[in-house]
Amino acid sequence: MNIKSLLLGSAAALAVVSGAQAADAVVAAEPEPMEYVKVCDAYGTGFFYIPGTETCLKVSGQLRYEKRFKKVGEADATYDNHSRFRLNVEARNDSEWGTVYSWIRLQGDQVNNYSRKSGDWDSETHSFPATGSKGINWYYYFGIGGLEFGNWDSQWAKFFAYGGFTDDGGVYTNDWDIDRRQYVSYTAEFGSVKAYVSLDNDADEFYATQSGHKYMPDVTAGASATIGDWQVAGGVAYDESDESFALKGLIAGNFGMFGVRFMPQYSNSDTNIYQKYDGFNAIIGLQAKVTDTVTLYKDIQFWDNGDWRVVGDVSWQVASGFSVLVEGVYADRFDVKTKSGMLRFQRSF
Repeated sequence: MNIKSLLLGSAAALAVVSGAQAADAVVAAEPEPMEYVKVCDAYGTGFFYIPGTETCLKVSGQLRYEKRFKKVGEADATYDNHSRFRLNVEARNDSEWGTVYSWIRLQGDQVNNYSRKSGDWDSETHSFPATGSKGINWYYYFGIGGLEFGNWDSQWAKFFAYGGFTDDGGVYTNDWDIDRRQYVSYTAEFGSVKAYVSLDNDADEFYATQSGHKYMPDVTAGASATIGDWQVAGGVAYDESDESFALKGLIAGNFGMFGVRFMPQYSNSDTNIYQKYDGFNAIIGLQAKVTDTVTLYKDIQFWDNGDWRVVGDVSWQVASGFSVLVEGVYADRFDVKTKSGMLRFQRSF
């Protein structure tokens, strides 16, 4: 074997080894399986599956800026700036006992560069006071099937879809005076008919301290039936501390571009936590969808002592997630005439 043959053989051997190593280098391991976020359409729009679970999650929120005007009697008019943020997180999944669900909200309100707690809101005057507590409010409810636990708007408000059509809505409950309510409720559905009963935390500290009945809850109950585009509902509420009751009814429906709501209310005490008025009052609401983006609302509320309020709204859905609202209020209550209004810009997602 000569030198030339030896060199050629060595080069060939090195080429074979190098080729084998190169082949080994391009062999990749099997990729790990990846989980993509999947849309969950079982509970409406906006839900998606939490990867690796059967739980559906929805995140939503709101940002708001308002310029408010108010004139009470002969006093000078006041002008306020009100801003708000909301962040909502909702989770749902099925079970043999019904849907398991939860909802959490964080909310912050600010008036004229000063933070407010929503408990500072006066449900009679529909305004924040000049001073208030700083901080962010949080609310929640959760449950399974028809059983619900919450620290949020009472069922006395939610079950009847609140008040009228306007953002103001009228005076349809006063239990917000204690910064919403802790409650335990049960709602049963029988086709187009549903009914509920709720035990609400009696947080009236004055009566609780005086009577020692702090452990006793307030109680509300109601039932509703849906017939086509119409709904009929009624309910009763008992304020344990005040030893008084309130009644509420509802007739609501839609026909074409129009909607109507009629909500009669009665209480036998002006300190009842659900309706601070001794007597009868009612809210009449009207709605007209003028175009696909513009809707008009009006609520008229009157009391059997001669007091009354009129609220009018114009809502413009400028774009998906962005709206403008103009609202005006004229009230003659407690022998005082009040004019107020606001211009709102809102981003929702």
